[in-house]
Amino acid sequence: MLSTAFKFVRFEKSKSMGILTAIVISIYLIGIELGMFFYLADIIGGIVGNSNPQYAQVFVVKKQTENVNQLSTFDIRWVNQIRSIDGVSDTHGLVLTNVSVRFPNGKDAPAMIIGSDYPKLAAGPYPDLVHLGSVESLAVPQVVSTDIYDNKTLRYDVELGTRFEINGKSATTGVITKDAKGFTSPLIYTTADKARYYSGMSPTQVSGIIVTVPDATKIESVTSKINQIAPDLKAWPAEDIRTATIVNVMTANNMGMSFATLVLFGIISGFFIIGLTMYSVTYDRIKDYGTLKAIGASGGYITRLVITQSVIYAIIGYFVSLVLLIISKIGMAKGGLIISLTPALLSFLFLTTLIISVGSSYFSIRKLRKVEPSSVFR
Repeated sequence: MLSTAFKFVRFEKSKSMGILTAIVISIYLIGIELGMFFYLADIIGGIVGNSNPQYAQVFVVKKQTENVNQLSTFDIRWVNQIRSIDGVSDTHGLVLTNVSVRFPNGKDAPAMIIGSDYPKLAAGPYPDLVHLGSVESLAVPQVVSTDIYDNKTLRYDVELGTRFEINGKSATTGVITKDAKGFTSPLIYTTADKARYYSGMSPTQVSGIIVTVPDATKIESVTSKINQIAPDLKAWPAEDIRTATIVNVMTANNMGMSFATLVLFGIISGFFIIGLTMYSVTYDRIKDYGTLKAIGASGGYITRLVITQSVIYAIIGYFVSLVLLIISKIGMAKGGLIISLTPALLSFLFLTTLIISVGSSYFSIRKLRKVEPSSVFR
């Protein structure tokens, strides 16, 4: 059957190319949209994602906070009080605030400075995010980090040793991270003391507390205990506050709905374009299918033959789309847009390709069910 189905595919080359083109365009657009969606989700929750996973199991913030990119300050004494809770091995004050940076070319840019106590640097960056330099250099006075993909936003080609100003105070780039980006503005990492120095935050205040809970089974009990003893604060498991931040930003800006609409449009348009083209191919070869029935082919065989053709189209179209997605991923990465083609995303795209291609063959199958062997002689 496979060879017969392949012959049908090869015979109508122009229309087969039309079907493949529709599949490629549809799956490519769906892949790009989903890739950008997950990229945006990563940078929206980047403050949590960039924190050191060895220490950052729970985040404590003001009770009304649902977006980790917008934190209000509270009393630093909570850092020590929370450390005494059973199941907590350590706590780390988090300093996070907006600043203004100026580079030697005179260009200004907004940024967000993030600081936590050295040497653990629970807020980040952790070694896997470091592109150039080392996190140990952040202990040196005036040394901070910048991200390699933020150079366009900062409007300056930042290198190791670049001197610039943060809120009018001198700073030096000692660490260059890779993909440690923020959603609203570039992220600059340093120690808590230097973050206070550059931002002017009071030494009696923190923006949040990162809580280390080595035993994952105690995270829920620790968050509950913190919420009991600190009524004005709220403890979140790290992944929960990251998810809440993504949902908050996506819903506030209708980004989630926009991406969902575009993906749905890609699926629906692909389904009908492919379906109508396949129907046209079937109509042109109606006598060939009638001949198969005349020599004894059952209706089930004809159905399987059409579905096999659909699967062939799906496989070829998927791999062409995958090549285009990989090329686009490489090109976009040069501009700092990191699209992650994860196994889960690729599996979803392959399943979507099969559903679109096989599902759209319904029109052809309905037509062929009504074909009589006698149609060969008409």
